[in-house]
Amino acid sequence: MNITIFRFAFLAALIFSVSACSTDSEPPEEVIPPAAQELRYFWFFGIDIENDIELERLDAAFPAQSSAYIEFKSALSGYPATERMASMERRNRPTAMNYRPAGNLNLIYAEVQELMRAIQVKEPFTGDNGENELILHLPLNGFERPLLTLAVMDEGAARAIRFDYSISSGSPQWITSGLQPDQITQTLVTGDYIPVELDLSAITGVNNNPDVKVRIRFTPTESGRNEGDRVTLNNISLDAAPTR
Repeated sequence: MNITIFRFAFLAALIFSVSACSTDSEPPEEVIPPAAQELRYFWFFGIDIENDIELERLDAAFPAQSSAYIEFKSALSGYPATERMASMERRNRPTAMNYRPAGNLNLIYAEVQELMRAIQVKEPFTGDNGENELILHLPLNGFERPLLTLAVMDEGAARAIRFDYSISSGSPQWITSGLQPDQITQTLVTGDYIPVELDLSAITGVNNNPDVKVRIRFTPTESGRNEGDRVTLNNISLDAAPTR
């Protein structure tokens, strides 16, 4: 065989083989890594919160004019006219724990320590209206994989903090599905702040959901006890990732 013809035949076969492989093989799918979590909501409790009154609602400080807020439901009927019992109020207990400058004009803790306060939930923790409840309204339109973090300190009132959540519109349907037992109930420390987390990142029902709510309740030292003791909370944040 003429060597030129042989080379031509070989190259033609090679081209055909490569072409056939390219046609029959599916191109690999692009792997898009999940977006990183970022600060979605933050509550900075400062001196702008009125003192010595029974609070019913606290809007998130970050972002400005967001629709996230904390709602308080008292264990006593007639709240907020309960003579500051079973109440949510401002308290002077600043802490650097979980303070997020990104949620407060990028000011570092040293710049805001004198202005920082906290919120307290006071005894009794159970009564004729049920339990003291903090309900965090956390719309997640366009976000997913949320992580709630806060600093919490018992001051003689409760042994533990308890969580559940709702993803339904209308009246909340409180559930704990998908939460680890050590997240549902977390032991508190008397006299010291501890960091508390509620990781909802594995719960797909919260993703891109405008109706996400988290409920916080407490296990009191003694049911119905009313000696003026409290649980103090500060620097509440929610991190989440933009949906893709």
